Amino acid sequence: VYLPPFYYGEIGVANRLKRLVNVERSRLDFFHQANLDRVFDHLAQQGGLVLNQGQQAAVGTALTHKVSVLTGGPGTGKTTAVRTVIRLLESRRLTYALAAPTGRAAKRLAEATGREARTIHRLLEFKPQKGFQFQRNEDNPLDVDMLIVDEASMLDLLLTNHLLKAVHPESHLLL
Repeated sequence: VYLPPFYYGEIGVANRLKRLVNVERSRLDFFHQANLDRVFDHLAQQGGLVLNQGQQAAVGTALTHKVSVLTGGPGTGKTTAVRTVIRLLESRRLTYALAAPTGRAAKRLAEATGREARTIHRLLEFKPQKGFQFQRNEDNPLDVDMLIVDEASMLDLLLTNHLLKAVHPESHLLL
């Protein structure tokens, strides 16, 4: 038994994830052609950033797959992997947004990356005075090549549905 908003939210999340995965065009096409082993070697030589195999796989997956999930216990290198993704996006002048479900999580993400991070409500331009609506949606998607969402386990179904509505079909999503 479902309340209608939750039923439609679940259907919406499933359909939007399918759409993201099935749209063949990607705003990060460059990385599909790139020799990522050479990229990682270059990062190690020029910036002293040496990634282990798991981190390299995580970065490669995020850059070449439209939807990816980065998970692991403390000290496994998740933050280093996210910083590397950001660094590679910036090197190609590609756009990204960092977001988290709560203000505290967004602040930690900003501190860990040295970049601006926002709450999902702020990212989606939530306007309570306009009928409790998000200004970013399928008609007005986020203009980013990749959306990075930290602490995705804290997302609820309805917020996830609104978030996915705002992701452009050619963009990448890293949870």
